Formats: sequence, structure tokens, C-alpha cells
Amino acid sequence: MRVQEKIKPRTEETMRSIKSIVKLMIPSRLMKNYHTWKRSRVHRVNKARPIKEVFTRVYEEHQWGGAGDSYCSGSGSSGFHASQYAAVVKQLIQDKGIKTMIDLGCGDFVVGRALRTEGVKYIGIDIVDNLIHKNLEAYGDAITSFQSLDMVKDQLPDGDLCIIRQVFQHLSNKQIVSVLQKTKKFKYILITEHYPAPFVKIRVNVDKIHGPDTRIHDDSAVFLDEQPFNVPTQSITLISDIEAQMHLVHKGERLKTFLIQNAHSF
Repeated sequence: MRVQEKIKPRTEETMRSIKSIVKLMIPSRLMKNYHTWKRSRVHRVNKARPIKEVFTRVYEEHQWGGAGDSYCSGSGSSGFHASQYAAVVKQLIQDKGIKTMIDLGCGDFVVGRALRTEGVKYIGIDIVDNLIHKNLEAYGDAITSFQSLDMVKDQLPDGDLCIIRQVFQHLSNKQIVSVLQKTKKFKYILITEHYPAPFVKIRVNVDKIHGPDTRIHDDSAVFLDEQPFNVPTQSITLISDIEAQMHLVHKGERLKTFLIQNAHSF
């Protein structure tokens, strides 16, 4: 068993190296066509699958990383981004006197752990049952809890601040609209999304099928003040805009965090 454990990581590392070399050898145009075909195939399959099944597969098949029985929410939930994001959220908690925060799409809780603040109740929401079970066993305490819910269909718990970090990019426009309607109950909403590099000719709010990919591959992203979301511009404040460490298509892509207040107005 120990021999297998030693060999497996080396084998996986070798395969990643081979894939990297192959990508360098294949013309970028052909690679783009291949990725477009691959995404189309995934979209066709996921369109027929319930959202719960799709994201359960994403975690259990390690489509965002991880191995074995671990669950991983991907590179966007680690490193510099997570620590800087935590600083922004903690400052907001202090400034607004937040007592309860609801984290929609809490995932592996890597970012959530950094958000925990003394005296502030944290409720993590995700649709993957086993993921929630693991989080409860490992991190549940007097002020930290988790619930397995479908944020698109289910009623959300009450709180002062609702956090939605790099979640909408994986949902369809219709699903995003549904979640936004549910968040009107919160006084403050904090939404973080991944945006194309500044030089890209952007296509606003291109629709997609729910799944592990994002709109970045369509030169698009989630623009809250545009159709079909139509959040009033005066309700939105950009509070963080940093370069994405892990660019998906082009270097220079951005991670932007918006604070929405007076959510009942949209």
C-alpha cells in the first residue's frame, strides 16, 4: 500500500507534465477548438442533470482538484486571494456590525475558515451533502454551522451579510436571478466574480449551463447591473479589484468583489 501511495503521486505528476508538453506542441487555435468542443459536450450532459448531481460529481471526481476522499473547491479558494478577501470581509463585519453571515457555496471551507470572527455566527451553505457532512464534523462549533441546501430552490437562513464568492460564474442566468431574488432579505450582499482581462472584447452575461466551467471562456462574466439581473447601479459598490493569480484564458483577468446594499430595491 505504501509503495502504491508513493508511486501514484509521481504518476499523476508525470501525466500533468506530459499534458503540459503536449499543449505546448499543439497550435493554440486547435487547442481552443478542442476546449470549445469539450465544453459543449459537458454542457449537453449537464443540461439533463439536476444541479445537485452535477456539483456532487464535480467534487467527487476532483474536477477542481484534490484527491482520494478529500473535497477541493479549486485554486480560487487558496493563497493570496483568500487572505486578501478575508481581510475585506472582516473589515466589513466590523464596519457594519455584522452578527450573522451566510456563505452561499461555502465549498471546502478553506476561505470560510479565514472569515471566522469572534462573536459572529457563520452558516455555510452548499448543495453537496457529503461535503457539508465533512465540514460539520471537522469545523462545526457554537458559532460555525453548515446546511445542505439548494440555493436556487430552497429557503435561505436569516442573517445580516450574505457572501457569494465565485459561485454565480458556475450557474445559468436563470439560476442567478433566482438566487438574487432570495438574497433581498439580507441587509448586505457581498458578491465576488472572475472577469476577463481588460483588453478582451467582453460579451455581457452570456448564458451557460450549470457546471464546473465559467463564462470566461466565452469572453464573458456576471455583470450584475445588466440584463437579466438588473441590480440598480446605485446599490452596488466595488470594494475590491485584484488581478487573478490563476488566469483561465488570458493573463490580466480580474477578481472583483461588489457590496450590494438596499437589496430590496431590485
